Amino acid sequence: MRRFQIDIADRQAEVACDRRLMRRVLRAVLADSVQGAQLSVAVVKDEEIARLNRQYLGRDGPTDVISFLYGAQGDYVEGELVINADEAARQAQRLAHGPQEELLLYAVHGVLHLLGYDDADPRGRRRMHRRAIQALEAAGCRPDARSLLGQ
Repeated sequence: MRRFQIDIADRQAEVACDRRLMRRVLRAVLADSVQGAQLSVAVVKDEEIARLNRQYLGRDGPTDVISFLYGAQGDYVEGELVINADEAARQAQRLAHGPQEELLLYAVHGVLHLLGYDDADPRGRRRMHRRAIQALEAAGCRPDARSLLGQ
């Protein structure tokens, strides 16, 4: 029996965050890889993610999503995602789709990192993008591949 505990904290007001849909999408990603997971998700603004980006990754400025892996043991993973709603709103406008869809893309991307996917090289990026599209489709979403590909 698969057990997934997914807690979502929405610490911003500009982008509507459909927590139920996000949980469904994240469960779809996790279900193909692990039997259990405990995941904490925070949807934040530029300022908060920029602070975390600097503090933990040594990088200046905001980013789309940061993943923190707290533990992985066998078929169980524990971690945290911090997702930038401001970046989702900017990219959604640029790509002419909804910011909720962009938040979901960031959430999937972050979970894939927790599961060991890496997008540091072109081959890894393609693999990660294919998996993200599969997960979103499995959850009943119609992903925009342009966003996944950073175009």
